Amino acid sequence: MKHLALALCLLMVLSANTCKNSAGGAKGPLDTKWNLLSLAGKAIELPEGTERPWLQLSGDNLQGFGGCNQLMGSYSLEGTKLSFGNVGSTKKYCQAVQPLESAIMGMLPQVDAFRVEKDLLKLMGGGKELAALQAAAE
Repeated sequence: MKHLALALCLLMVLSANTCKNSAGGAKGPLDTKWNLLSLAGKAIELPEGTERPWLQLSGDNLQGFGGCNQLMGSYSLEGTKLSFGNVGSTKKYCQAVQPLESAIMGMLPQVDAFRVEKDLLKLMGGGKELAALQAAAE
């Protein structure tokens, strides 16, 4: 009986800590929709009425939106190391956002790490910030 009570107490302490981290701490990069804020330190500019580009890492898959096309691919995550592979997109052409979408597609293969600071995900490459993304409101 003592072992059961001890196990229940330990379970309660561990679950309370998990709740605290997810509510008040930094989010991890997985299973969160991340809206693109900047590329190479410059805020992105979107034509009026354009949906903000976003990325989401879920399971083994990269899902996203580049401003015109759906993005998809794979990723590898180990500690703070992150890399993207086999990134592709649907093939619509949207003149107003095509340069931005091309820049996103060009940036993803350069990513080799990430940092999470509060609700910001920073994609890094060669020690430099390549992109900053903000966690979408749930």
